[in-house]
Amino acid sequence: MKKAFCSLERCFIVLCFFPILAAAQTLDYPTFRQQVLENHPLARHADLYRDLASAQLLRAKGGFDPKAYAEHFGKNFNGKTYFQYTEAGLKIPTWAGLEFKGAYNLASGNYLNSENQLPENGQASFGFVWTIGQGLLFDERRAGLQFARAGLEMGDAERLAARNDLMLDAAKAYWSWNFTDNAVGIIADALRQAEIRHEGLRQSFQQGERSAFDTLETFIQVQNRQVEFQFARVELQNAALTLTGFLWNAENRVFAAENLPPAPALLTAEIGTGASSDAENFRQTALARHPELRLYQVKLRQLETERRLKNEKRKPILDLSYNLLGNNWQFFPTASVDGPAMLANDVKWGLDFSYPLLNRKARGDWQLTQLKIVQTELELQQKRQIVEIKVRQYANDLANLRAQAILFRDMTANYRRLLDGENEKFSIGESSIFLVNTREQRWLDAQLKYLKLLSELRKSEAGLQWSAGLLGE
Repeated sequence: MKKAFCSLERCFIVLCFFPILAAAQTLDYPTFRQQVLENHPLARHADLYRDLASAQLLRAKGGFDPKAYAEHFGKNFNGKTYFQYTEAGLKIPTWAGLEFKGAYNLASGNYLNSENQLPENGQASFGFVWTIGQGLLFDERRAGLQFARAGLEMGDAERLAARNDLMLDAAKAYWSWNFTDNAVGIIADALRQAEIRHEGLRQSFQQGERSAFDTLETFIQVQNRQVEFQFARVELQNAALTLTGFLWNAENRVFAAENLPPAPALLTAEIGTGASSDAENFRQTALARHPELRLYQVKLRQLETERRLKNEKRKPILDLSYNLLGNNWQFFPTASVDGPAMLANDVKWGLDFSYPLLNRKARGDWQLTQLKIVQTELELQQKRQIVEIKVRQYANDLANLRAQAILFRDMTANYRRLLDGENEKFSIGESSIFLVNTREQRWLDAQLKYLKLLSELRKSEAGLQWSAGLLGE
């Protein structure tokens, strides 16, 4: 009763948390791939790269947010109000390095500095601070925004690179499991055939139609099949455990190895024909879209942004500030002229200039960035070469495996014909059980080798897609 309850509980967990697998009669590769990319922790972690980049972009845009502010200073001592000074306003930065500022000021007290004295009801002001030297063409805020925008593409590339590597490991685990699952089925069928043959010959021996040596020969064959079956079953159990490491659900539960559906039949799968242009197409696709190459390209763009900023730092600092001053909210209260000349009355302005005489820090920073760009360009060239080599290697392996698989497919069919002929000869007394067992063993070995080649062929197909950076898309 307890065992039955545990089985029901296990089935309930499977149905609740793995509906796709639970409903499947077999675990085919597209279903497995979907499950991995949707729920595996590394795939979900990779999806966060884009979110992180979006957050960085939002943060960079914050450098251009309008800013409301308020300040209040006062001093009271020995029963006297020395001064009270209040300022509240709004600052609006712009893309061109120009920051607008609007404020209202109040000042009172017995000991105000003359420069802080204001009209009785306060004073409104409106003006700007304009960077016309260092920072006119480029500054930290604009550089940060460009960095963050490039970071969106970098986040996409990092996501695809992580998913690409994950799916290569997952594909290898899947096709290894598929091979062992199919191999167990083939060996189990061979074991049943050996047992049937042994039982038939044992009965013939009891009736005096066959010798004891034939019975012993078939019994040894059964024992060999049992040993092969035990080894294959252990390999399947280990392969299933490896495979379940890639099968997660949305609640971070791992699929139980004993609940895996069977693998689809692999011996009947299409081998496929690879055109000679496949390698070239994958090579061109890899050079254009490989996520690791895109990472270097985005890094170069960011370094170019950094170089532009460092070059701007080599210029002198020259900031111009200008503010129109009002009487309360009334501007130009004392203007006696019209036109542009009015802007010279009732204003507060300033000019700030500085420049290091040798400016070695800025020059050194710029040179360091130049060297980083050269290093990254060399790394990109090397990475391109590595990607091209990997694509060609996997394409060569794939072409070779396809040719071998076609050859072994025909060999397996020929071994089957030999076995059928030997069985027919044995039925009419023109052959021996030794020859039948030998033919059957060769046919079994051919099936397993053909199955192994098909498994390696699928791994090589996944490897070719991985080398081009397409496996995680």
